[in-house]
Amino acid sequence: MTDKSTSNEASSGITLQRDQAVATIVLDLPSPRNTFRSDDVAQLSELLEQAVREESRCVVVRGKGDWFSAGWDLSSVRPGAEDPMGTIMNVVAPFCRLLRQLPVPTISAVSGPALGFGLGLALSCDICLADENALMGSPFRAIGMVPDTGAHYYFLDRLGYARAAELIYTGRLISGQEAAQMGLINRAVASGTVAAEADKLASHLASGPTQAFRLSKEILLQGGDFDAMMAHESRQQEKVFATQDLREGIAAFQGRRKPEFTGR
Repeated sequence: MTDKSTSNEASSGITLQRDQAVATIVLDLPSPRNTFRSDDVAQLSELLEQAVREESRCVVVRGKGDWFSAGWDLSSVRPGAEDPMGTIMNVVAPFCRLLRQLPVPTISAVSGPALGFGLGLALSCDICLADENALMGSPFRAIGMVPDTGAHYYFLDRLGYARAAELIYTGRLISGQEAAQMGLINRAVASGTVAAEADKLASHLASGPTQAFRLSKEILLQGGDFDAMMAHESRQQEKVFATQDLREGIAAFQGRRKPEFTGR
């Protein structure tokens, strides 16, 4: 089944694996519970960019085993000696922006906790799947911090003001099942199956017209009112007509056969 498979690993314990057109990034950090430091974020960014350079057509991010990520490594934080704004603006925000705007479909597969930075990482992907018993949230109230990594944006956008305020003020953690029911993530799956379900979905997406997906992603990220999005659709449709996949899709439809997209 695998016609091309590679694996790159850094000292941080983050690996990139290729299986055909799907790139899977696996988090296995040396710090407890897959918690991140700045160097780990830089390494993860490099691997995302590498996946694009190697023409991956879908990227999956998951933790190794039963931990996605418990967030930032708080043992490295020194109140009074830190520059929190610098870390957010120079490390966290550029990473989240890179992941959100990656020009291929992205899927997060959450098993176990996805907290704080780990939650933002999961929600920054286009599609988030989670084991039904996964644990998700931003319990920053316990340490007197403001949630970051886009938590306010995702909570407000997907849940509305009241639910966003409740989760932030209480620090309550929710299961993967509840997160799906609330609309915070796409889908919860039977415990222990999220990696397999993500792989299945990634293979399906990678076989599709990924140039058209990229153009749709730009429309969704830009947003706007109805007229603005209609105008953006027309511009993107003009671009998609120049792709090989559009020609293949039309020919397949006219020939009553299944299209074979190449992502070009």
